[in-house]
Amino acid sequence: MSIYKELNEVKLDISEFQETPLSIMEQQRIIKGFKKKTKPYKQKKYWLVASAAVVAVAIISLSLAMDKGTIASMPFVGGVVEEFNYPNENVDFSSYKTAIGETVENDLGKLTLNEVMLDDQQIVLSATFEPADDGVKFDYQTHFRPVVKVNGQDYTVTTGSQSIELNDSMFTIYNNINLSQVVTTENVHIEISYDEWSSSTHDIVVIEQPWRFEVQVPQANLLAKKKVFDMNKTITLNNGEIVTVEKVVSTPISTTVYYDLSQTQSRNIYFSIQSEDGVEQTPTTTYTSDDLDEISYGRINGFVLEERVYYLLARDSAGNQLIESPVPIN
Repeated sequence: MSIYKELNEVKLDISEFQETPLSIMEQQRIIKGFKKKTKPYKQKKYWLVASAAVVAVAIISLSLAMDKGTIASMPFVGGVVEEFNYPNENVDFSSYKTAIGETVENDLGKLTLNEVMLDDQQIVLSATFEPADDGVKFDYQTHFRPVVKVNGQDYTVTTGSQSIELNDSMFTIYNNINLSQVVTTENVHIEISYDEWSSSTHDIVVIEQPWRFEVQVPQANLLAKKKVFDMNKTITLNNGEIVTVEKVVSTPISTTVYYDLSQTQSRNIYFSIQSEDGVEQTPTTTYTSDDLDEISYGRINGFVLEERVYYLLARDSAGNQLIESPVPIN
């Protein structure tokens, strides 16, 4: 049954609650949140929009009879991957992600793996964590660092994470795992083990009974629309040092520049992408290394190369341009 239908048909006895009217701002915030959660697929546009409106009205009506403590403890749908590190609110990755919905429980609480999405040398995870009631300390500053294996191999280079509090007892957990290898198989076997969490204010907690998941994720749709520009272009910086741009890869999810810094003395070198009309896109996530056996990258999440002319610009972290002329991507 659809979650929207379940919400529309729910019946609650609200006589025990004290009536506390919400402000206009609070009502608008709730409506905006539900519209974002119920973004329609095009082929069901009119039915879903109407249903979302009914849900929003129902929620406002119920919230008028609920105090703030009740609202704070209401369980909402876990976050989707589009809400993590993608600046364009209109993106829809439905064709390129896999819904999981599997829950594993241990003494620390319940962890539900919501969605898994494959991108070029990147895996994005969305999960929902419900801490156990007996003294488990967890907040938005606490971050999971899962161990991820792809087709039996650990290719992890870096792991990003974010925790978002949904209510008093539920958090959305996001991770992006950047890989050292290209995954070429259309069907990908992924093992995910949440072994520890840590934060700037808490010590590392090693999880004795890790939350573990094994999933099959297809990526045929992604591979069909992936564009690879094998450049192998040597660029001389203004200071005489050499950088080699190996390739630029664009998918429906992101565009990434891969480059070699082993002939430089600095890792403070980043690439942005400029269109022919002068609009510049800067990387969302980066990794730089001057080791011989490592490749640096800059990924622009939510940006896709279209059928037009684009250029690479080399800059440092202060925005200073490091090359005299832009380099065309071809």
